[in-house]
Amino acid sequence: MTGFAVLLVDDEVAFTAILAKVLRRRGIDVEVYNRGDGVLDRVRRGSVDVAILDVKMPGTSGLELLAEIKRHAPGTEVILMTGHLSLDDEADGLAAGAFAYLLKPHPIDDLVARVEAAAASARSRESRGQGPGAGRRDAEPPEGSH
Repeated sequence: MTGFAVLLVDDEVAFTAILAKVLRRRGIDVEVYNRGDGVLDRVRRGSVDVAILDVKMPGTSGLELLAEIKRHAPGTEVILMTGHLSLDDEADGLAAGAFAYLLKPHPIDDLVARVEAAAASARSRESRGQGPGAGRRDAEPPEGSH
């Protein structure tokens, strides 16, 4: 699936550069933000299918952005990523409407598949006219909990 818009919000510049390059090579429109500033203005302008948010960033956290994105653009799917596992953050994020909560580093092929699934969910919800709460929500189990 290509032709959808992704916002990538993470304060790790090298991470965003690499992930944006991978997604663009697959035909995905990617906008990169290295902090939360400007993200909500962009979401309000519309046409954002998926936002990939770092949970822990200086200033506005990914969890705070998630809540605002869901308030202003409930059809946008949000994938939370973190390098610091917190079961509380995971529970809070999923309860607030995150599509997925993933640990960094994350296998790139799986991440791309989840982005594509999130975009499909966003497009499906939009075509059905459904609001927040519709669509699949999943989380990656912590290592060793299989």
